Amino acid sequence: MIENFELDYDAFLRSIKRNGDVPHSFLLGAGASISSGIQSAYDCIWEWKKDIYISKNINAGEFYKDHKNEAVRKSIQTWLDTQGIFPKLDSIEEYSFYAEKAYPIADDRRKYFFDLIENKEPYIGYKLLCLLSEFGIVKSVWTTNFDGLIVRASYQNNLTPIEITLDNSDRIFRNQSTRELLCIALHGDYKYSTLKNTNTELDSQNDLFKKQLANYHIDKNLIVSGYSGRDISLMTALETAFSQPGSGRLYWCGYGSVINDDVKKLITSIRQNGREAYYISTDGFDKTLIHLVKTISDGNKNLSTKLQRTLENTSATDNIKTIFSLDFTKTDKFIKSNLHPIVFPKEVFQFEIDYKNETPWKFLRELTENTNIVAVPFKKKVFALGTLSEINSTFRTFIKSDIKRVPISRFDIENVSAFKSLMLKAVTRFFCDTKSVNSNFKDKIWMSSPSSNYGDIRVHKAIYISFFFDKNSKFGYLSFTPTLYLDSDFEISKIQKQNTGKRMLEKLYNNKYDEELEYWNNVLFNNQNIKFEYPVNSGTGFIFQISSNTAFGEINVLDNNYKSFIPKNYNKQQTQFKGVQFLEPQLIFKNIGSDLDFKDYHPMRGLVNNRPYDVNLNGKILSNEINLSVICSSNYASNLSDFLSDLQLKHSTQNTNPDYLIDYPGFYNIFNIPLNIPSKNDKNNWLDINFIPDLNKETHQNALNLARLITNKIEKISATQGSSTIVIFIPLEWKQFENYINDEESFDLHDYIKAFSASKGISTQLIREDTLFDKLKCQIYWWLSLSFYVKSLRTPWILNNQERKTAYAGIGYSISKIHNKVSTRATTYFIT
Repeated sequence: MIENFELDYDAFLRSIKRNGDVPHSFLLGAGASISSGIQSAYDCIWEWKKDIYISKNINAGEFYKDHKNEAVRKSIQTWLDTQGIFPKLDSIEEYSFYAEKAYPIADDRRKYFFDLIENKEPYIGYKLLCLLSEFGIVKSVWTTNFDGLIVRASYQNNLTPIEITLDNSDRIFRNQSTRELLCIALHGDYKYSTLKNTNTELDSQNDLFKKQLANYHIDKNLIVSGYSGRDISLMTALETAFSQPGSGRLYWCGYGSVINDDVKKLITSIRQNGREAYYISTDGFDKTLIHLVKTISDGNKNLSTKLQRTLENTSATDNIKTIFSLDFTKTDKFIKSNLHPIVFPKEVFQFEIDYKNETPWKFLRELTENTNIVAVPFKKKVFALGTLSEINSTFRTFIKSDIKRVPISRFDIENVSAFKSLMLKAVTRFFCDTKSVNSNFKDKIWMSSPSSNYGDIRVHKAIYISFFFDKNSKFGYLSFTPTLYLDSDFEISKIQKQNTGKRMLEKLYNNKYDEELEYWNNVLFNNQNIKFEYPVNSGTGFIFQISSNTAFGEINVLDNNYKSFIPKNYNKQQTQFKGVQFLEPQLIFKNIGSDLDFKDYHPMRGLVNNRPYDVNLNGKILSNEINLSVICSSNYASNLSDFLSDLQLKHSTQNTNPDYLIDYPGFYNIFNIPLNIPSKNDKNNWLDINFIPDLNKETHQNALNLARLITNKIEKISATQGSSTIVIFIPLEWKQFENYINDEESFDLHDYIKAFSASKGISTQLIREDTLFDKLKCQIYWWLSLSFYVKSLRTPWILNNQERKTAYAGIGYSISKIHNKVSTRATTYFIT
C-alpha cells in the first residue's frame, strides 16, 4: 500500500533548504504566470467558450463579456451542453478541443497567445527563481507556457537564458556554465512557428525532450508548480523519467489540498518504482517562491540581502491575490438562513417608448400604477412583465417599437439593478394580491393590520425583502429581514422611529428572530412552495417559483471537544452553503491567585475569574486608581451622577443575550482597581456647561459655538487633571446641533470633540441622555467599564501567541455628501 501522498508545506521548505547542495529544476505551468497578468489555461478555456458563444449569439455580447464571472460561465455552459457537440465540463480534453474549435488556424492560435502575453512583465516568483539560479540551487526551468517570462526574467537578473524550443531541441545537449539557466519550452514559444495546443499536438512529446528529461533528473530534484497535469504526453514523460533508477525527487506543488487523479497516479507509479515523489499543498507559485527563498536564505547573508532588495523593488509584493477557500471535512452542526430559493421567469417583454421629457422611472411608475404591469427602464428600453394586451393598451400612445419577448438570465438579474427591481416589483405585487399584506413595491412588506400600538403610533409586523445571489448556486434567493412598519394620524419623528425600532427589534436574538421568520413563512407560504404566473393566471408564461424552505449551511467546527449534532430527517437538499467555525482566539489574563498567565476566549469571564493582564503594573508604572472628570449641564447632573455611581454596583443580565453576556459584578471586582467618580459638587472635576442657542443665528453657527464651548471645558480640566478620562454628557436638547451638512462643509459634534481631544492627548467618553434610561444596564456597564479601563492606557488582556512586533489597528469610516460628491473619512483609530 502506498503511504500518504502529501508532504507538509513546512517540511517541503526544510527539505529544499537541507538539499541546497543538490541541483534542482522547476516545471512550470500556466498557474505560475497568473500574477504576471497572464490568464490561466482554465481561463483561456472559458474565453474560448465565450468567443464561440458570442459568435453564435451575436446580440448576447453585451451581457457575456466577463468570462470570469461564475454566472456568465454557467449560462454559457448551459448553452454548450444543449448543443450536444462539446466536451463535458472540466473534462481533460476541453483545453485542446476549445483551442482548436475557437481558432482552427494554427497561426490564429499563435496570435491569440501573442496578444495574451504582449507587454507582460515577470512578477516576483520568476525573479526569485532567477535568484535561486544565481546561487546555484536551480539549474533549469521546464515550462508548458508560451509566455517567455522565465527568459525575460533571466535577462533582467543578469543571467544568460539558454532558450530551447521545439524548433531547436538539439540545444539541450550542452555544457552549462555558472550564470546560464536552461529554459526549455515544452509546448513551443510564441516567437516561433511551432506551438502545441491541439489534442494531436499535446499528445506527442519531442523524443529528445523525453530522453533528456529522464537523464537530467537522475540526480536532480524536480519541483512542479502552476501545472495541472493536463496533457497526457508530458505526464507520461514524467512517469517514465522518474521510474528509472536515480536519486532525484519529484515535488509536486499543487494549489490547495485536493490532488487530482492524474497526479495521484503519477506519484503512485514513481513510488512503486523506488523513487521519491510528494504532493505539497501550496498557496500558489509566488508565495511558494517567497517562502522557499526566505527559508533557504536563513544563515546566508548574501542571499538574504538580495532577497530583501528584490522584495523592496517589486511593487505590491503583499497583494498577491489568492482564491479564498476553506477545508470542509465534516458536518458538526447546521445554520438556518433567511434565504428562500427562487427561480425567475426566463423571458420579459422589451420595447421602446417616448418618455415625453419625463424622468423614465417616474414616468413608468405613474403610468403602471393602477395596472398589473411592472416595468423598468434600462439602456433606453423598457423591460416589463404583464399581459401583451394590457401593455399595448397602457403604452399605446408612447410606443416607438415592436413589443418582443427577450431572454433574461439569473446573471442579468444579479448584475443589473433595474432587473432586480423588476422582479421584486412582481414578487411584492403577487404577495399583496394574494395575502393580507401591503408593500412599497420596492423592498418592504408589512401586515395590513397593526400588531400593537406605541403611543399614537400603529406598529405593523414587516420584513425587508431583497435578492441574494451565490456564484455556486443555479438559482437566486429571496431574503427576509424582520423589521417594522409604522403609521400614525400624526407625523412620526425620527427619534420616535428610532425608539420604537430599538424597543421592539433590539432584543431579537436567534430564537426570537427565527420566530419572526416562521411567522412570515406561514403568512406568505403557508408551508407550501409557491409557483405563480405573473400576472396571476394570465397565460403569459412568466413563471416564478419560490421555495417555502430556507437554505441551510453545514458547519465544520474545528474543536475536537465539540459534540456534533445532525437532526433526524434532515433534507440534504436544503444545504446550499458550507462553512468552518474556528476556535475563538485565546486571551491572556493574570491568574487571581498567582502571577501565572491564564487563558480564556471569553473576555468578560476571563476578567471576572482572573485579573487584568497588566495588574502588576499598578503602583509601579501605572497609578493605583482610575480617575474620571465630567462635563455636564446642571440640569442633568443628578441623573448622570447616579448613572455613573452604578458602575460600582452589580447588575444582572436579566437573561439578555445569555449566549455571551454575563452578570456585571462592579468595577473594582472586575479590574482590581478603584474608579474615582467625582461628586457633582466638585468644581474642579465636574464642570457645568450652560449652552443656550442664539435664536438669531443659524443652526450650524450654534453647533460650532456648542463644540467650542465643550472644547474650552476640556482644556480647563486637562490643565489640572491631565490623567483623567473626561465624560461629556450629550442631552437630547442638543440633538439639532450635533451635525449639519451645507453647501460648503459637514460637521459632526462627536468627531469634532474626538479630533480635538486626540490632538491634546486627552481621552474622552461621550454619554448620550438616552443611554441613562436604556434597560440593557448590564451590557452598558460592561461596555463603559472596559472603555474607562482602556482609555486610562491599561491592558485588560492580550492575544495568545501575539507577535511582539505586531500592532493591531482599527479604523472607523463615515460617508458624507456635499454637492452630491461622496467622500469618506476616518473617524476613529485604535491601536492595541
